[in-house]
Amino acid sequence: MMDPINSHERKSLKQTVIQEIKDYITDNQLAFGDKLPTERRFTEIFGVSRSVVREALSYLENTGVIYIRQGQGAFLKRSNMENLLENFFFLWQINGGEQEEILSLRLIFEASAIDEIIRNDDTAEMEALHRKAGEDKASVTADTFRAADRQFHEQLLNATDNHLFTQMTGVITNYFFQIARDIDLTEKEAALMMAEHESITAALIERDSDKAKALLADHIYNVRRK
Repeated sequence: MMDPINSHERKSLKQTVIQEIKDYITDNQLAFGDKLPTERRFTEIFGVSRSVVREALSYLENTGVIYIRQGQGAFLKRSNMENLLENFFFLWQINGGEQEEILSLRLIFEASAIDEIIRNDDTAEMEALHRKAGEDKASVTADTFRAADRQFHEQLLNATDNHLFTQMTGVITNYFFQIARDIDLTEKEAALMMAEHESITAALIERDSDKAKALLADHIYNVRRK
């Protein structure tokens, strides 16, 4: 008679089945919305118990790879890194993460966005960013600055036209604005900050990457010091 499977062996077996299911997905070129085989079919394919398959599928559902419809089965989800990154940043924060670190990460990604936007050479996109920055400069007050500043940086990242990049950086930007202290500006200071948006986008239109990135760095650290 076989000895019972201990907890370590069961965990290892579950991890193996998780990887096997991932391999099945890639080998069969499954995509968003495609249905996976049934639990019973997976037990036949992998030669494991149904409970192990169920645990593996539950893990894949909890990590956002699949979604399960009662009575219908498991389906592949559309790629979305938000839940994964939000959990990562939450753990980072409670384990002593400093605001300075995420600020630096923002700057790295947004500087990369500037390079990508210039590489795309989409004049209409650059001019739209510049036009919006000018409109914001004329209308934003000290009370509305925070929302306008966040919108500008999100727009800058979206202008890369890279879906994966936008998902990653969107979570970082969102998390920064959640943990950052309230920015208390005078009307004059808010106007100066908004003018910096316009200067950054003007450098983009000039295709001057170094200048745009230098202005961006000054802007992000200026806001932090307020």
